[in-house]
Amino acid sequence: IVATPPDLPERIARRRQERRRQLVRRRRIAAGTVVSMVAVAVAALLVTGSVGGGGSSKGDSSAAGRGANPGGSGKQKTEKISMVRNATPQDDWAPYTGPVPMLMYHVLGDVPPGAALPGLFVADSEFSDQMKWLDDNGFQAVTMAQVMKAWEDGGTLPEKPVVLSFDDGYDTQYTDAYPVMKRHGWAGVLNLKAGETDIYKSQVREMLASGWELASHTITHPDLTTLDAATMKREIVASRAILEKEFGATVDHFCYPAGAYDDAVIKAVEDAGYSSASTVDEGLASKDELFTLKRIRVNRGDGASGLAASISAAGA
Repeated sequence: IVATPPDLPERIARRRQERRRQLVRRRRIAAGTVVSMVAVAVAALLVTGSVGGGGSSKGDSSAAGRGANPGGSGKQKTEKISMVRNATPQDDWAPYTGPVPMLMYHVLGDVPPGAALPGLFVADSEFSDQMKWLDDNGFQAVTMAQVMKAWEDGGTLPEKPVVLSFDDGYDTQYTDAYPVMKRHGWAGVLNLKAGETDIYKSQVREMLASGWELASHTITHPDLTTLDAATMKREIVASRAILEKEFGATVDHFCYPAGAYDDAVIKAVEDAGYSSASTVDEGLASKDELFTLKRIRVNRGDGASGLAASISAAGA
């Protein structure tokens, strides 16, 4: 039997307390400049009517300005939204600090003519089969907030956790992915641009009310490594403030647009007070790489068998 050093719990506690203090300091620093940044960003959205970055060009589709409902009535839904099962820890969950597979999805449905990246359009039938395969094989979807709590603060996770992340803010993430995942009792992570998207505010609010997590994906989806320091900071800091103000949600996770990052970008994300950031690097997300979390890309045609192979190859 190997004796546990008597001061280990104290060291762990000190490390966690120092990390919390660092995050608080970073958020306070970011808050010192965020008001002006948000004002500039919102003004730009209002002037242009939308912000570029790969989303739809239809109507008023920014997170700060798109209409309430797809039907155009402007009326908010009044029915109570039930939280999915895994939005809260379950009795059979246990402490977990190991790596977690994080799946990366974009669009669901058919490929439109002339689509630049057809591989990103996962068929609805494929998605349903993949969710069934995960469930049948003991995987349970959780959010990054739950993973971070397990990694950093002794929280619990299911025996085989998986994070389902959705980039950019396409409407099929609500119309197609959300109801399928809801049937399994699972929530996902919505990596949302604060600028132009396909998804409506009311749809985002419904997903959040059911337990989904909101993460920042910048305002205009630029390659952050090509920007000057001020513009990069605005994309990272103001995007978070816009999302938090619009949806009343805490945004602690960041997703690098197109997976582009370097040391300067990582530092800017850390300084902004985020607790983690995801890439498009293939592999499992690990607590040792909080600001370069790996993901597993899901492509059209993978099906359930392809997803199984990718998860196995990653080591899960």
